Amino acid sequence: MVAFGLVLWIALRVDFAEGWAAIQTLSPTTIAVSIFLLLFQALLSAWRWCLLSEMIGRRLKISGAMNLFMQSLFYNQALPSPIPGDAARIFGALKYGLTIQEATLGVVMDRILTLFGLAVVALIGLIIMRVSYGHDFPIPYLTELTALGVAGTIASALVFIWRRHLFVRFLPEKLHALNEALRAFLTHRRMLGIFLLTLVIHGLGVVSLEILVLGLGLPLNWGQAAAAFPPVLLIAMVPISVGGWGLREGGMIISLSVFAIGTTDAATLSVAFGLLQLVVGLAGGVFVLSRPHSGKIKAL
Repeated sequence: MVAFGLVLWIALRVDFAEGWAAIQTLSPTTIAVSIFLLLFQALLSAWRWCLLSEMIGRRLKISGAMNLFMQSLFYNQALPSPIPGDAARIFGALKYGLTIQEATLGVVMDRILTLFGLAVVALIGLIIMRVSYGHDFPIPYLTELTALGVAGTIASALVFIWRRHLFVRFLPEKLHALNEALRAFLTHRRMLGIFLLTLVIHGLGVVSLEILVLGLGLPLNWGQAAAAFPPVLLIAMVPISVGGWGLREGGMIISLSVFAIGTTDAATLSVAFGLLQLVVGLAGGVFVLSRPHSGKIKAL
């Protein structure tokens, strides 16, 4: 209902004829480059998943990881949460030799790192908008809440490293495996490298959006894009809408208003980006149909 309300609110304020005309001006090169960046983002995400799996258990082959990651993108296009896609990754990893525990821990760690990395990038963007441009982000307390979440996560990680026995004592026995997975990640020599890889992955989403900005001719430079887009991508991950639709458009309108970009232009940019994400997600359907039970899917 929240997502539907946002879509309705946006629809009443957008000039659809102007937006559609703007989308038609996008060149095939712009569209192809943006899709390539999103596919490359998926490849790097699958590689990071492989590295995390190796840290906490058994390494997942990059070919299998990419196959399963594309399947998860397909499922996430039609469901109001990334959890079904993550479940598909977990059960799909079993056929590559991972145990259910190893597969689950790998996906959980991957999801935690994704959210934390995006929160860090979004916080940097929010601070830039507040300090450099003299504007507070229009959503009340978003900067403070994001900063609190990032600081709390870092503090928890430091306490975990120094006093891990406290977590072992108070966590239920079923979560002890997660405790060990966190320890393995936080103390691994590749931990910083994987975090930097996470920042690169989120950066590709920003670059893909800026390519669309250039294609649409919007007055937004690279520095402004780096500040404005990460908070939007973070808001779109809140699991209350299908594929982030509505949340992403609402966040884009509010974020780009700081740089004097109108509602129709901001919504058009967001819809164009959402459609390209949909194309990449639907491409994951090819991997779904290649699975052993694809005959049942085709029949449906």
